[in-house]
Amino acid sequence: MAVVAPFRALRYDSRNIAGMAEVVAPPYDVVNDEQQQALYDAEPHNIIRLELNKSRDNDLPGQDGYTRAASHLLNWVEEGVLARDQKPAFYINETTYRGVNGETLVRKGFMTLLRLEDFANGVVLPHERTFTGHKEDRLRLLKATSTNISPIFALYPDEENQVHTTLENARVKESLADFTDSAGLKQSLYRVEETEALKQVQKLMADKVIFIADGHHRYETALNYRNYMREQNPKAPGHASFNYVMVYLCSMSDPGLTVFPCHRVLTHLHGFAARDFLLHAQRYFDYREMDLSGDSAKDKQAVTEALARTGEKGRGFGMVSAESDKAYILELKPGAVDDPAWKELPRELRDLDVVVLTEVILDRVLGLDANARDKEHTIEYVADMAQVLDQTRSGKSRVGFLVNPTRVEQVQAVAKSGLVMPRKTTFFYPKVITGLTMNCVDASETIPTLRE
Repeated sequence: MAVVAPFRALRYDSRNIAGMAEVVAPPYDVVNDEQQQALYDAEPHNIIRLELNKSRDNDLPGQDGYTRAASHLLNWVEEGVLARDQKPAFYINETTYRGVNGETLVRKGFMTLLRLEDFANGVVLPHERTFTGHKEDRLRLLKATSTNISPIFALYPDEENQVHTTLENARVKESLADFTDSAGLKQSLYRVEETEALKQVQKLMADKVIFIADGHHRYETALNYRNYMREQNPKAPGHASFNYVMVYLCSMSDPGLTVFPCHRVLTHLHGFAARDFLLHAQRYFDYREMDLSGDSAKDKQAVTEALARTGEKGRGFGMVSAESDKAYILELKPGAVDDPAWKELPRELRDLDVVVLTEVILDRVLGLDANARDKEHTIEYVADMAQVLDQTRSGKSRVGFLVNPTRVEQVQAVAKSGLVMPRKTTFFYPKVITGLTMNCVDASETIPTLRE
C-alpha cells in the first residue's frame, strides 16, 4: 500500500530573499560547473549551496561541502531566510512551459511525503539503473543536513485525475509562490491543508503503484538512510520521519507530462569511423543516410521526423559522427538478433529502442560491454538533439546516437515487470526544480496518519 502524508515544509521566506527565481535551481545531477557558479552568483541564499556545495582543495573529512551545506542550512533558518510551515499540507506545483511544437502546456503535481518501501514490496518501482558514486554522495549530504533538499519525481496511475481534482478543489486560493524561473518556466505553488481533502488523497493513493521517474539515486539513498537510522534508533516507531521521503507526484495521465529522448554521445571513442561502423552494423540494421545542412534547428527537426517514421515501423535510431556531414537512420532488420542471448531478454526490454542500441550497437558492434558502459564518462547523456549535432559537428564528440523518446506506458510496463532500463532511458521534462519545498528529517518526529 502506498502511504502519502502531508508535511510541514521548510520553505524560503520571500521577505528575506531577492526573489524565488534567484534561489531555486535545477536538480543537482544536471548542473555543470558553469551553471553551479552562475547559481552561486545569483543570490547568496541560492539552494545550490545546500544541494551541491562547491568542493575546495583544502577539504577534509568533517570540513567539506557537506558540512558547509549543513552550516548554511542552520544559519538560514536562524536568519529567517528559511521557515517551516506550522500546519502539515500537500503542496501543488504547477509548471507552465512550451511543448515540442510550441504549444503551452501545464504539468500539475504535488509535493508530499511518501513512506519508503523496498522495491521488492512492489509499491514503489524503479525503471533505470543507478551509479554507486551518486548514492554515496547523496547519503553523505543527507547525513550532514538531515533534510530532503530536493524532491524525487514519481508517477502514479490515475486515468480519471481524481487525486489532482481533489487537491485543486481544496487548495488555498493565495499562492505560496508564483514566478518565472531562470529557464523561462512559470512556477506556481499552492498549499492544501483541509483535513478532509488530505484524508481523501491518502485514501485515493493507497492502492496506487508509484513509479520513479527521476531521482532513483535519491530514493535509494533515502532507503539506505532509513536503514542507517533504524540501526541508530531501534525503538523508533514505524511512523518515524526517517521512514518517509519527500516526493513530487504527477499522474501518468496528466496532459502536461512530457518525456524527451535521452541521446548517447561517445566523446572519446578513438579510431571510430562512420564507414567502418556501418560496415559492421549492416549485419543487424538497414540504414539510409540524410544530408545535414549545418543548421542545428533544421537538422534536429528533420532527424526527429525521420526517427519518428522509423519508430512507427520498428525499432531504430540515428547516428551522427565527427567525420561525416550526414546522419544515418538505422532500422533493426527482422530476425537480425533472434539468437538465444537476445531471446533471454524480456519482451518489455526488447521493445525499447534504447535496449537495441545498448545491447546490439554498444555491446556487439562497438565492443562496449557492461563494465565499460558503467564507467560514468564513457557515455554522455544529452536530451537536446541539437546539442548532440553541435558536439559532433565541432569535433568535440566522436559519435552520437539519437533515439526516439520512451513512452510512459513503456516505463510502466518495465517497472511492473520488476525490470530496469539502461541508465538515462528517459528525460521527463520539465525537471522538478529544487527549492520550492524541503523536508526536515528529525528522528524524534513522527508522521501522523490521517486515514481511519
